[in-house]
Amino acid sequence: MNFQKGLNLLHFHRRRVAFTTGALGAYFGTCYHARNWNNQILKIGIAGSLANVIVECSFHFADTVNIRTKANETNISSTSMIKRIYKKEGIIGFGKGLSAAFYGAAIYGFCYFAIYKMLKTYLAERLGGKYDMAVCYLLASFTTECLTLVVKFPYDLMKCRLQSVNYIFKY
Repeated sequence: MNFQKGLNLLHFHRRRVAFTTGALGAYFGTCYHARNWNNQILKIGIAGSLANVIVECSFHFADTVNIRTKANETNISSTSMIKRIYKKEGIIGFGKGLSAAFYGAAIYGFCYFAIYKMLKTYLAERLGGKYDMAVCYLLASFTTECLTLVVKFPYDLMKCRLQSVNYIFKY
């Protein structure tokens, strides 16, 4: 019975599965080949992207439980929320919003680390003799964070909505 259910799921979501498989293959292929790149900015961007994806996807389960617990109208424990999600939606319920988390983490991680490396190098060359290097790194980090939040926010918003109030919006 479960095998047939899985086949039906694959049949009705075949385009989504094909796109996800292609996107994951391209992403991890790019990460693998980036080891041999000469451009340090792009190399660090890929490494930051991969690190961010691993962290975001590893903690997605806990984040889903946290967001649903906070969005719940009654005061409920995390353990009770885990049981409720599993009973109502199964294991798939914990993965809602994972695609938005993955894509957001990949893009945000790349942008953050690449821009930070670029700004840090630029500011060190321009201001390194006039100011302490810690000031240059602070300016690079602050500027990068402000710029990349524009990239991260929409993905984070989609992820949170998928995790918490998908029954209203039907994403």
